[in-house]
Amino acid sequence: MNAKRHMSEVPMIQRVAAYLAILVGYFFYCYNFVIIDYVRPYIVEAYDGISLSDTAQFYTWQSVGALIGALSCAWFATKFGKKSTLITITALNGGATIINMMFTDYTTWAAMRFIIGLSLGGYFTVAVSLMIGLFTPTVRGKLTAFASSMFSVALMVMGAYAAFIASIDAPWESLMLVGGIPPLAAAVVMIFVLPSDSKVIAYGEEEQAKVEESNAPAKKGSWGEMLSKPYRKITLTCLLLAGLNFYGFQFFGGFVTTYLRDVRMFDGATIGLIFSISAFGSLFGAWFWGWVADKFGRKVNAFGFILAGIMVSIFFIAPGDMVIGGLNMLALLGLIYNFGLSSSAVWGGYFSELFPAHLRSYGAALFHGGRILGMWAPMVLIFIQERTDLQTAMWGSPIVWILAGLLWLSLPETLKGGVFDKSKKAEAVKA
Repeated sequence: MNAKRHMSEVPMIQRVAAYLAILVGYFFYCYNFVIIDYVRPYIVEAYDGISLSDTAQFYTWQSVGALIGALSCAWFATKFGKKSTLITITALNGGATIINMMFTDYTTWAAMRFIIGLSLGGYFTVAVSLMIGLFTPTVRGKLTAFASSMFSVALMVMGAYAAFIASIDAPWESLMLVGGIPPLAAAVVMIFVLPSDSKVIAYGEEEQAKVEESNAPAKKGSWGEMLSKPYRKITLTCLLLAGLNFYGFQFFGGFVTTYLRDVRMFDGATIGLIFSISAFGSLFGAWFWGWVADKFGRKVNAFGFILAGIMVSIFFIAPGDMVIGGLNMLALLGLIYNFGLSSSAVWGGYFSELFPAHLRSYGAALFHGGRILGMWAPMVLIFIQERTDLQTAMWGSPIVWILAGLLWLSLPETLKGGVFDKSKKAEAVKA
C-alpha cells in the first residue's frame, strides 16, 4: 500500500481551491437551511391547507433530518471517507431543493424538508472536519469563522433578491429554486479538488496516522465513546448549548419575517432591506470573532451571545419609523444582534478541538446534535403565541441567548495561552 503524504505536501493552490469549493457548498447549506423561515408567510398565503403552524412543522422535519444527517454522516465519513461523503450530500442538497418546488401539498413539503435536512446536517459535520485539516491549526478559528460567515452572505443575498423580486412582482418561488443548481455544480468541482483522506494526512491527524502506520488498531471513534466518562460532560454541554442556539434563533430569526409583516406592518421590499442590512452584521462579525477566538481564546466569544440578547430586547421596543444615518433603526439593531450572534461561527472547529483527532467528526456533529432539543423550538413558540401573541412569544429569544452565553463559559478553553486557559494560570501560580 502506498504511504500517505501529509497535507503540507498538497499544493497550496489545490488546498485553496478545495476550501473555496467547500465554501460554495457551505453558502447553499446556509441558504437552503434558512429559506424556509423567510418564505413562511408566502407559503401560508399561496398554498391552500398549509397554515403557519404547519410551516413551523416544516422546520421541525428539516431539523429531524439535520439531526439524523449530522449523527449518521459522522459515521459515514469515518467508514467511507470524508471526500466521498461530502460530495454525495452536496449533490443531495441541490437535487432535493429542486424537487421540493414541484409540489404544493403539506405531506410532500414535509418529506422534502426532511430529506434536505439530512443533507444539511451532514454537510456541516463533514465540511468542518475536512476544512480544518486543510491548513495549520493557527488559522483554524479564522477558517471556520469565515465559512460560517456564508450564513450572513446567504441572508444578505436572500434579502436583496427578495426585495428585487418583490419590486418586479416576480413569484416568491424563485427564492427557493435559486438554491438548487449551484450545489450540484459544487459537487462536481469537489470531485477534482478535494484531497482524498485515504491518501492524505490532514493537519491535526498526525498521531492517528502514526498509529495506523505501526499496524496497531486505529481508533475509529463512536457515539458510545463520546458519551463515555472522559467526554460525557463536554458532549452533553455542547448538545445543550447547540440546542439553546436553535431556540434563540427560532424564537427571533425564525419568525421575524412574520413579525415585521403582521405586527410591524412592513411591506416585502422593506422587510428584504432590513434582512440584508441586518445580515451584514453577521458577515463582518464572523471575521471579527474568528480573529478574537484565535487571539484571545474560543470562550471569549460567549460574550457575543450576551450582546445578541440585549440587542433583540431593544428591537422589540424600538420604534419602527426611526431612521439613524439613513437606515431604519430596526435594521441597525438587527445588524448588531447578528454581529453578536456570529460569535458562534467558531463552533465547528471549537467543538472538534474539545475531543481527540479520531472523534473530530463526532465533535463537529454536536452542533446539529443540539437539534434533539432545538427541533421543537418553532412549535413551542407557536404554542405560546396561540395563548398570548407573537411578540410575547418571541421574547424568549433574549432570555435564551444570555443563558447560552453563560453555559458557553463553563466549557474548557482549547486555545493555549487564551484568556480563559487554565494551564496558563497554573503556570503563573508556579512562577
